[in-house]
Amino acid sequence: MNLEAYKKCDFKGQIQDMVRAAEAMRFDPKEPVDVSFADLVQGTMNRTLESFYNDLGIDPNMDTIQNIVTLPDMDVRWIIPEIYREALLLGYRDAPIWPNIIASEENTAGLSQIIPYINMSDAAPRKVGEGETIPLGTLSYGQKKFSIYKVGRGISLTYEVLQYASLNVVKLFLADFGLKMGHAFDTLAIDCLINGDQADGSESAPVLGITTPGSKAYKDFLRIWIRMARMGRKPSILIGGEDAGLLTLDLTEFKTPVVGVPMHTLTMKTPVPTGASYFIHGNVPTNQEIILDPAKSMIKFNAQPLKVESERIVSNQTEAFYATITSGFARMFRDSAVIMDDSLNFSATPFPSYMDIDPYQLVDIL
Repeated sequence: MNLEAYKKCDFKGQIQDMVRAAEAMRFDPKEPVDVSFADLVQGTMNRTLESFYNDLGIDPNMDTIQNIVTLPDMDVRWIIPEIYREALLLGYRDAPIWPNIIASEENTAGLSQIIPYINMSDAAPRKVGEGETIPLGTLSYGQKKFSIYKVGRGISLTYEVLQYASLNVVKLFLADFGLKMGHAFDTLAIDCLINGDQADGSESAPVLGITTPGSKAYKDFLRIWIRMARMGRKPSILIGGEDAGLLTLDLTEFKTPVVGVPMHTLTMKTPVPTGASYFIHGNVPTNQEIILDPAKSMIKFNAQPLKVESERIVSNQTEAFYATITSGFARMFRDSAVIMDDSLNFSATPFPSYMDIDPYQLVDIL
């Protein structure tokens, strides 16, 4: 570290208070806010985190954790957990799936959350004559409760890493550790899509077969896309395992460009997607693919943001730190995620009754 710069630092003696202020916001029992230390520095001091480090005399390309630890001023050591946290969050937020398949993230207090669910029943409009009483339909409403969980892992850094590896090098490996935590939440999200958030399976996704089991075709996707679109869903994401993904992406309709112009143009007004994102994940069962409207799929509820704690273990000359996140996923609309199983026959496993849109569109309003 540049000791001369540190002696002249504008923020010397304030770091502990800043870290505690950030922790207080993150773990507020009523309304936790996942504020980063970079956001706090920017908001309170109008500085970037890089300029803040520079003012402290820290050069992330050269300095090590040990350089900070050996400073006589204990206050600056409070920055170390924030360095770890910053790197972990970088990897955690870079997880390949869950940030793309949720409608929103919400903060919550406690390990359970009650959210509403709504089921339409006999709610189709009717024609009303002059002076006539408007007929009543019904809209059933209820509440469901689901649980959220703490997910975490510890990792140890040897004294050699603390002494000789620069902060930037350590952050690269910690970011990968954060990515693995993101993968854990990918698995939780996929499980919620498939099995729902209720222990009795009442929120599980419907499983549909295809026209010819074992021979997946483009029209099998069209069937589901059209039905979901008629219900107001926009199925813009597919999720499957490697084998299912390989077969789907190899379908002629997905891999062959269209050449020429047809004699007559037919424009499809029911919003079947012209493009979709495909994610590969090993938690999707063999032969199955999830067809998803991310805007209506799930909400991620966060009870406790990323928490980083550490301890020094002298017996084996390591420093262990532990990262935990308390969060969980809740389904919004059951029909926002549909599972296509190419080992089943559609005639035996058709759309469930709650996805039957025809009664609402064929009703006689006269």
